[in-house]
Amino acid sequence: MSDSARPVAIITGGTRGIGAAIARALAARGVDLVLSGRYRDAEVEALLAELEPVTGILFFAADAADPATATALVEVALERFGRIDYLVPAAGGAVPGTALTVTEEAWEDAFRVHVHAPFHLFRAAHAALAKQGGAMLLVSSVAGLRGCPGTVAYQTVKGALPQMGRALARDHGHEGIRVNTICPGIIETRFHAAMTPQARANNLANRIPLQRLGTSEQVATAAVELLTNEFITGEELVIDGGMSMRMV
Repeated sequence: MSDSARPVAIITGGTRGIGAAIARALAARGVDLVLSGRYRDAEVEALLAELEPVTGILFFAADAADPATATALVEVALERFGRIDYLVPAAGGAVPGTALTVTEEAWEDAFRVHVHAPFHLFRAAHAALAKQGGAMLLVSSVAGLRGCPGTVAYQTVKGALPQMGRALARDHGHEGIRVNTICPGIIETRFHAAMTPQARANNLANRIPLQRLGTSEQVATAAVELLTNEFITGEELVIDGGMSMRMV
């Protein structure tokens, strides 16, 4: 085991999109990384090759919604680096469907990925986070704060995360553990790249006051602040170009 003097972050879903941007931003600040995803593919290999010259890094293929696997992920991180300072469960994805059209499998999987995995990861990493006075960042969405059409499962699970963050922050603040939630709006990722040109034009003209999409790097900048600022806890930060604050 390496008892590293450098801070260490576990990031699930850390190989794509917002998770990868957070990984890059933390690596630039001298943070060693344990990245996790369900598969080790060419995209993962490319990210590892990019970051290995910059920081200590390992990849662990895992489905953190399984409690035993979440524990194994934490154990691998501690075996390699000796500490855990930051925990970022960033795995997730869109779940289309209304209450009448979403499948039972999709509904249950949404809870596994977005709610159960962060919960089990926190339990597994709790002692290590308390030892370091560490921080957890939950990745929610403005869809968890406001009503949106046709995504009942996604909105429900994303809406659960800010309250989970407040509950964990309240229960474990005396141990020096901080927990915050970030709520991105429409961000330029692979999920939003599939939007029709008409939908993209409507977002820019009518929904986002800044009239541009956000980037994963902008979300990562805010994420790093919430992870590293030692006097912020129990909060949710919206980063959506003003979309959710508007009335018309």
